[in-house]
Amino acid sequence: MKRRRTKSGQALIEYAFLMVLLATITFAVVALAGNQLSGLYSEVTYEFTHLTDASTLAPDGTTLSPGVTPPASDCAPGTVLELRGHKWKCK
Repeated sequence: MKRRRTKSGQALIEYAFLMVLLATITFAVVALAGNQLSGLYSEVTYEFTHLTDASTLAPDGTTLSPGVTPPASDCAPGTVLELRGHKWKCK
């Protein structure tokens, strides 16, 4: 009976250590990938605010008519032009 009393708070301490570990990992991921997450958030926000647009954006920010592809010369050498949502991006 005596042994059981000394381990009564063990589960609570283990859960606390687990929460601290998860919080540390989450903070590290946000700190290391913050710029990428910010860019992704702004792209998703743009897509949601322009769901009904019929036009697309060229890599230089100009508006294109529907069905028009910007010239590949807009991209740097060695990159490919691809349509992602409403934006043309050089990848």
